[in-house]
Amino acid sequence: MKLTMKGDYGLRAMLDMAAYYGQGPIESSDIASRQYIPEQYLDQILMVLRKEGLVKSVRGPKGGHMLAKAPGQITMAQVMQALEGYVPPMECLPNPDFCKLSPGCALREVWQKIDAATQEILNSTTIEELAQRHRTGTTETMYYI
Repeated sequence: MKLTMKGDYGLRAMLDMAAYYGQGPIESSDIASRQYIPEQYLDQILMVLRKEGLVKSVRGPKGGHMLAKAPGQITMAQVMQALEGYVPPMECLPNPDFCKLSPGCALREVWQKIDAATQEILNSTTIEELAQRHRTGTTETMYYI
């Protein structure tokens, strides 16, 4: 899985909103400033996350953005799916016809295991967990592949 800046920025924005969850909307300029994200690009990302039901936006002088549900109910997988779609580690996984060697390829089997482990980690890691680790400054790797 290759993470693009879009996915990275989206996850950082979600973590920022998780830090202020329950305190009302946050202006995109504040998120952009704290997370070092270009504001125009952040606005595009927030629009995608809003369409996917992960973020709510409020217009007006006291408007801004906030998580649409509790941080513990949003997984990394949901954010990544919204922003990146499915990104396999190798093109042959979703499309075996991509490579003539796919049917009996020993490497493909390993890539399938790596993909399954990656998806499990993304599905089991919530924005709340990430926000808690961020607040406490924990940098330990939680998973080993």
